[in-house]
Amino acid sequence: MANGLNGTSLGGYGREIYKRYHYTCVYCGFDGRVFDNWMQLSIDHIFPRNHPRGADRKSKENMVVACRACNSITSRMEFPKNATREDILREKRAKVAERRKVFYDQWSSDVAPSYLERPLPKLRKQAT
Repeated sequence: MANGLNGTSLGGYGREIYKRYHYTCVYCGFDGRVFDNWMQLSIDHIFPRNHPRGADRKSKENMVVACRACNSITSRMEFPKNATREDILREKRAKVAERRKVFYDQWSSDVAPSYLERPLPKLRKQAT
């Protein structure tokens, strides 16, 4: 592995996890196989530190691939003590879908119209 990446999820402990999930976010399907996208991947611990099963955090079964946006969206979620891995994944996916809709609505009302209404730059004529 290239110098400087050991100890990071992208170059160290997460490599096996990324391969297992085909470099794809388990919450939104973000494809991390292209370099710039790969840089946005992270490892999510299904059971958080504050969960009774949080002691299993370093278990590879407790790790999945998440894009940074989804990892951020799900970072402060709390779960019942008896929640299973599948329960937590389902709740996290629902939270991501809900937040993505809110973000999409904001983007489509504020960003997209501004971008689409922006005049295109004038093209320079090529010398003949």
